[in-house]
Amino acid sequence: MANKKISELTELTSAESATDFSPVVDSSESKTKKIKLANFPLSDASKNSAYPYTIDIQAGVDQTRNLTTITNSDGYAATSQPSSIYIGTNVTSIGSNAFYGSILTSITIPNSVTSIGSYAFYFSSLSSVTISNGVTSLGSYCFGFCPLTSVIIPDSVTSIGTKAFEFCTSLTSATIGNSVTSIGDEAFFGCSKLTSITIPNSVTSIGSSAFNACSKLTSAIIGNSVTSIGTSAFSVCNNLTSAIIGNSVTSIGSSAFYGCTSLTSIIIPDSVTEIGNSALRNCTDLASVTLPTNVNFTAINIRTFQSSGLTSITIPDSVTSIGSRAFEVCTALTSVTIPDSVTSIGSMAFNGCSSAATINCLATTAPTLGGSAFSGVAATDIHVPVGATYPATYGGLTVIFDL
Repeated sequence: MANKKISELTELTSAESATDFSPVVDSSESKTKKIKLANFPLSDASKNSAYPYTIDIQAGVDQTRNLTTITNSDGYAATSQPSSIYIGTNVTSIGSNAFYGSILTSITIPNSVTSIGSYAFYFSSLSSVTISNGVTSLGSYCFGFCPLTSVIIPDSVTSIGTKAFEFCTSLTSATIGNSVTSIGDEAFFGCSKLTSITIPNSVTSIGSSAFNACSKLTSAIIGNSVTSIGTSAFSVCNNLTSAIIGNSVTSIGSSAFYGCTSLTSIIIPDSVTEIGNSALRNCTDLASVTLPTNVNFTAINIRTFQSSGLTSITIPDSVTSIGSRAFEVCTALTSVTIPDSVTSIGSMAFNGCSSAATINCLATTAPTLGGSAFSGVAATDIHVPVGATYPATYGGLTVIFDL
């Protein structure tokens, strides 16, 4: 191909990658350069240079196109082509489904790209991706079911969409940039080889099931700006041994740590006002928990600690109600002290706590009691304050006025 002026450049659609050259523009020098197509993708030193055109190889044929947005109609989605692609710096967005089901195994996204659309690389063969520091949002499902082994989310990204990395079952490492404010629902659901995660201080919310079924996850550090942990956020992370919760969290969603069977202890910070139903249910190795001393933390909800490994529990004075089955089948729990603030105890609240030999209730008026609240406990009596108002038997236990 003869040299041409920049204004004369057109698409090149029939080059041979081993011998031919593609015209690209170096805007910093205002001139055309020749790049051998066989050298694409570019070296690390050349990445993010001012090469505006997008070049790919399909069926051994190279084509160069001046794209600004890559869409699902550009021929890359649900096809065995291209085998290789260089995304030019004229591209500012990668649209929805653009590379859905592609056979590409690696890709570099240049600084010019600001958004990656929903399903952009869903079910593709990507094992390696470089996301440059221009992207601000990762769309829903964008890398779902890809065989990625690691990902670095740059500091430019502010949001990670719903199911963005769901079932990336080869993903062992994920670095979340310091500008991300929200992690979407199921963002890393089923990433079964992910071993640890640090959520930076920029994040304010963790979506429902965001890390659900990350079965190799052993530690989670939740930054100090997070205010809410979504429903089932870390559910069934059965190798999670350490979870550090930042001091701005106000709510922990239902089943947030359900089935984290290796978790041995957890400190709930004083900022928390609500712990959802079943939040620590079936945490069978959970021997100790520190509950918040916050006047607005008033309820231990339904099944919160059901079937956990608690050996002891201190219920804060702010609590007014203990929900149904809250401590059911906590078979290692040896003693229970119910503070004088409690006015209601739900059905089966302590059912099956077969090691609970001592039960004290400091309330001067007997809390309303649900059915079978103390069924199956080791104790045969309950200790209450002298002069308190209780019947002779309470929940099947003999009342002793000696506190």
